[in-house]
Amino acid sequence: MKRLAIASIVTISIFLAACAPKATDKRAELEEYRKLVKEYTEKIAVLESELDSAGLESEEIRATSVEVKKIKPEVFTSYFEAKGSLEALQDAFISPETSGQIKNINVERGDRVKKGQLLLSLNTDITKNTIDEVKTSLELAEKIYAKQKQLWEKEIGSEIQYLESKNAKESLEARLATLESQLEMAYVRAPFAGIVDDIMVKTGELASPGMRLIRLVNLNKMRITADVSESFLSSVEKGEMVSVQFASLPDMMLEEPIHRVGTVIDPITRTFKVEILLNNTNEKLKPNMLSSIMIQDYNDPEALIVPSIILKQDFNGTFLFKVKEEGNRSVAEKVYVKTGKTVQDKTMILKGIEIDDQVIVTGYNLVSDGENLAVMN
Repeated sequence: MKRLAIASIVTISIFLAACAPKATDKRAELEEYRKLVKEYTEKIAVLESELDSAGLESEEIRATSVEVKKIKPEVFTSYFEAKGSLEALQDAFISPETSGQIKNINVERGDRVKKGQLLLSLNTDITKNTIDEVKTSLELAEKIYAKQKQLWEKEIGSEIQYLESKNAKESLEARLATLESQLEMAYVRAPFAGIVDDIMVKTGELASPGMRLIRLVNLNKMRITADVSESFLSSVEKGEMVSVQFASLPDMMLEEPIHRVGTVIDPITRTFKVEILLNNTNEKLKPNMLSSIMIQDYNDPEALIVPSIILKQDFNGTFLFKVKEEGNRSVAEKVYVKTGKTVQDKTMILKGIEIDDQVIVTGYNLVSDGENLAVMN
């Protein structure tokens, strides 16, 4: 402040020297300047005193406005996310058990069918003709066997004739049963109730075992299979409740138990399987929908939690600012902390703060250690 006064005096003197009128009497001119210097010096002293007072008051008044959070024990739960694939428990490509030409397709795409309902049939003309021939031969064989049996019971004729007639009849009966089974295989039926999602063939085409003819899906029961890192193996148990969400249905969240935990770790991905069963009575869920599973891996009912955004770092570690009372003043105190898990925008503090501490949550970027604070309620 003294430097300012001297500089001001010099500046004024130069100004007066430049502006003063020329006088012949140098002594009178000098005396006039001395009076002016004294006058301005007194004014400068008054201003300095006023500025000093104002400066002290401003130091007392100047304080950074902040908002605080009073630390209390809270429930802290940590989750990890696993991506899953959704599939129907009953989802099958229907194939015929025998070869043949497709004669009739009895359903259309989108049809709902019952278990055992006929889906399509193959040409059975040859099989039916063969069955008719065998039935005719069987009628004759049954009559011959009946006659030979009567004769054998009366001890007429040879045993070999009786056995041959019996064998002929039984062979034809077995062949007839086989042909009837083959005939039934020409009729492709629904193995379960569901929806005809797709038909891959047309009438007149040839079909063979293993060939995909119809895709049948039942949407009532679904399964999610997710790959979970082996690092979470100790955190996952059968029966544990998890949250299930779907990218295409953001408003739907399901709470379901884990149905099965895999027993093998994949040596390449270092993951194990987790399965969850879902009821899908409204059929909103579709196979192959993107899904995510939130599985709890940590829970502390009395954790000390702060907003993650207020945490800062320097070369000494992670720190935050809390309020410290010094007499009738509130000042910022820089505190180094040890952090735990972080979930979304919250971080658990393991060391560095205590219950009832007031940590700065608004204005934390504007304060420094020891700075005066105006705590907003």
